[in-house]
Amino acid sequence: MARKLPPLNALRAFETAARHRSMSAAANELSVTHGAISRHVSKLEQYLRAKLFVRDHQRLTLTPQGEAYARRLASAFDQIQEATAEGFQSRRHEAPLRIGLYPTFANHVLIPRLAQFREKHPEIAFQIETSHTPLDPTGMDIDIAVRLGAGDWPDLVSEYLFHEQLIPVGSPDLLCGRTLRDAQDLEPFTLLHAVPRPNDWEQWLKSVGIKSADAHRGMRFEHSGLVYQAALNGLGLAMAQTVHVHDDLERGRLVPFLDSPAKTERSYYLVYSPFKARDRRVVAFVQWMKSEVATRLS
Repeated sequence: MARKLPPLNALRAFETAARHRSMSAAANELSVTHGAISRHVSKLEQYLRAKLFVRDHQRLTLTPQGEAYARRLASAFDQIQEATAEGFQSRRHEAPLRIGLYPTFANHVLIPRLAQFREKHPEIAFQIETSHTPLDPTGMDIDIAVRLGAGDWPDLVSEYLFHEQLIPVGSPDLLCGRTLRDAQDLEPFTLLHAVPRPNDWEQWLKSVGIKSADAHRGMRFEHSGLVYQAALNGLGLAMAQTVHVHDDLERGRLVPFLDSPAKTERSYYLVYSPFKARDRRVVAFVQWMKSEVATRLS
C-alpha cells in the first residue's frame, strides 16, 4: 500500500519553525523566504485540519497538538539523519562534531583542553556553538551539548560529568593572604555578581554559617566570564563555579578567600539525542570528556 504522507516540504518547514519558534529563523535555516515558510505551514494545517501555531503579532506559539507533532517529527528527522550517516560512512566522517556549550564553560573548561581531544581523535573535526541559554541537541545544528541541571531531560541521553560547586576567589594581590573568618572580613571587599546567578553569594555564605553579611551588595556583570575577569584584575571577590576557576587556582592567578567549596543541587551533564547514541563521534567525545576532563576537575 502506498504511504499517505503529508507534503514533505511542509513537514520540514513546520519542524524547523517549531524548533526555532520563529518563521524568520526557519527561513534562514532552509534558505527560503519568510512567506514560503508561512505558506508551507498553512498548507500543512489545511492538510491536518488543525491549528499548529497561535500567531500573536511577532510571537509564535505552538498549540498543544502542534507541540506534540513537532516532537514526533524532530524524532523522525533525527532517525533519517542517523540512517543516512550510518549508510554513508565517508560522508559521516567528513561532518564536524557540533558541540553546544555555555560561553564560560567553553572558555574556561573545554577550549583549553580541546587540543588533547584532537590529538587523541585527529579524524574527528569539530565546531563549537555557544549560548547563554541551553542549546538543543535534538535539532539539526547541535550533536551534543553541555547542560547544567538535575539531569531530568526526558527526550535526551544525559551523561553525568560533575557537581556544580561554588567557592569565593580573588586575586593574590587583592587578598594579600587574608582569609574569611566572619562577616566583618568581607567588608573591605567588593562582591562581584553575575546577573543570571543573583543568589550564589547568599547560597555559599549560608553553607559556611555566615548569615549577617549583605550577600547582594557589590558589582554586577552580564555573565560569569566577566565576573572572573574582574576578579583576576583585582576588582573584587567572585563567587565562582570551581570548574571554571580550576586552572586559575592551580596556577595561582586566583586564590580562595576560604577553601570551602559548597555543592549546589545542580550538576553538569553531556546531553544528546538517543538517535546519536551510536554516532562514533559522539561516543568518542563522551568517553574523552568523562575520562580526561571530568575525572580531573571533579
